[in-house]
Amino acid sequence: MNAKTFLYLLLSLVTLENLAAELVESASYPNNSVQAISSNLPRTCSLSTNRHSGIQLIHPQPGFREPFEVFCDQEYEGGGWIVIQNRYEGSVHFYRGWNDYERGFGSLNGEFWLGLSKIHELTYSRRYELHVLLEDWEGIRAVARYDNFLVAGPEEKYMLRSLGTFSGNAGDSLSEFHLGMKFSTFDADNDISTSNCASSWFGAWWYRNCHQSNLNGRYMQGFNHTGMDWRTFRPDGYSQRMSRMMIRARN
Repeated sequence: MNAKTFLYLLLSLVTLENLAAELVESASYPNNSVQAISSNLPRTCSLSTNRHSGIQLIHPQPGFREPFEVFCDQEYEGGGWIVIQNRYEGSVHFYRGWNDYERGFGSLNGEFWLGLSKIHELTYSRRYELHVLLEDWEGIRAVARYDNFLVAGPEEKYMLRSLGTFSGNAGDSLSEFHLGMKFSTFDADNDISTSNCASSWFGAWWYRNCHQSNLNGRYMQGFNHTGMDWRTFRPDGYSQRMSRMMIRARN
């Protein structure tokens, strides 16, 4: 090996060592600009400076989890609402398995389910209230309000841990029958029925044995026990035209 070749190899080794050191440093100390952007994100929709309804990047737990997008409703009752479920036309198929319900599906600008993992993170990061907005096929609207909505984590199968106090003209189709129940899908049977409630009713919900509400059931018009049921608003088996579930941070 001549001197020129030896010098070239030596310089290459030095370059590789410097590159490795930079990679280690960047892994240990995240880019300051990325950190600054993350720290400037609102933790929830009610803390956003953008007062127009639409998709917003939020960071509920800085330093612990990654930011994610939500749809902020800044018009309903003073704004600050995060939409966690939206159905109004039947364009998105809701009879899905556990993985889809855990991570979320659909379009934030249309029909969607936000995702159990995000709903859990939000409700464990601070106290949230829940409003369930319903509309029947005659255009009559109603709301069910709960002042302390809390969904447990994956180790508890996203149990509906708390609802708080109910108010509203839709009636309470959650507290008595679904509070304290784990979430179920057709491929993750966590109810207490001898049958699989999610399969029987073509939905995914906090089923017990089986339901008083089933807002992730089939989208259809008329009476069918597998539809978007909320039995204290309309008779057993009546499928709603619209369902919108929203949460807002309290205090």
